Amino acid sequence: MSILILTDIPEWVRPLVDLLESRGIKVQVADDPEQILTNGLIVNRVSSLLAEGDRARADLITNSLRTWETEGRSVINGSFCFQTGYSKLAQAKLFTECGVCTPRTHPAVPGGRAIHGKAVLLKPPAGGFGRGIRMLGDGETAPDRLFSREEGWIEQEMLTAADGCVHRVEVLGSDILYEARSPLRADDFNYCMAHPESDVTLWSPPEIAPKVTEAVKKIIQAARMELGAVEYLLDEKENPVFIDLNPVSSFHPGATAVLGRDPLEATASYLIHRSADLKKRTKGRPGNNLV
Repeated sequence: MSILILTDIPEWVRPLVDLLESRGIKVQVADDPEQILTNGLIVNRVSSLLAEGDRARADLITNSLRTWETEGRSVINGSFCFQTGYSKLAQAKLFTECGVCTPRTHPAVPGGRAIHGKAVLLKPPAGGFGRGIRMLGDGETAPDRLFSREEGWIEQEMLTAADGCVHRVEVLGSDILYEARSPLRADDFNYCMAHPESDVTLWSPPEIAPKVTEAVKKIIQAARMELGAVEYLLDEKENPVFIDLNPVSSFHPGATAVLGRDPLEATASYLIHRSADLKKRTKGRPGNNLV
């Protein structure tokens, strides 16, 4: 049984790899798709930061994921999920197609404005930790030389969260692990909720509003995302307004107390189960070299 993890930041997956190996699982970690030669469950843990800094490499990874899928190989967070994860415009389109609320979003115009009459957030197409996001007031134009039309920057209607918080729902497979809520901060768009010192409130699945659970499950199915998180704000009627899809998120240290088990342990168990199912399906096929 093999689990093959593709990542641009190997140290991020080391705790998961250690857990899997402690259970007798053979794990390969690669930062280049061409290094993945043996059969096994392929787990894509490449961050959206890669697309921001090296779009050519991101496109190569997308093509490799798509090729593996076409060949019938089992891939977690495959090509569609990966492409959606590093494109804010694609995320807005997906939220709209799912029939959930999302802020008005348009391709940004260098030196101009796409959305008039209100403040917007100007966002790069990909990134993390709030990098590159800035607010534009009503009538304020986007900097002329900051980006080109081809880069995929967006303007997104700036909303006021009714509870003053951003909400992140962590998922595993088709299940919700927990929800994390963190206060919004003026002029700071880094909503990372993995730090123990952050002011975060955690909710278990039964505490999450059913309309949020229903919407999140619809989104992750449409995005073909098995690992990751979805972020939303609450409007004045306490309806979720979805703003981000993150296929590579980090667990909050307090999640174990909420879940009753370590979410990393749950992730390892999930991957082992998926890998075991793959082995059963491929057993006895001609040319199978699953190890």
